[in-house]
Amino acid sequence: MTKRPSLFSAKTAPAASEADETPAAEPSAAPSPAAPPGAEPTPRAAYPKATTRAGKRVVTAYVSPEAFRQLKRIAADEDAQVQDLLTEGLNAVFAARGLSRIA
Repeated sequence: MTKRPSLFSAKTAPAASEADETPAAEPSAAPSPAAPPGAEPTPRAAYPKATTRAGKRVVTAYVSPEAFRQLKRIAADEDAQVQDLLTEGLNAVFAARGLSRIA
């Protein structure tokens, strides 16, 4: 069995089967003729973002499986989302330290 090619290398080097085919026109990094000289090309968004996440940042925490299960159970019992409970917890930490509850 052969090893699969890396997903990251697929972006830089075409696969052998693709090299035999007629190459498709790739979008160039150069600005379009309608763009003013010296203008940067507009970057494309990799993935569409939900409007509820606009202007927000991701916070990640590693917890034990027991704590994760307990958090999910509380969310189910209260018919809430885990994110709402985590926001409530962050606001409690901020309030305990005399900061504004902005989470």
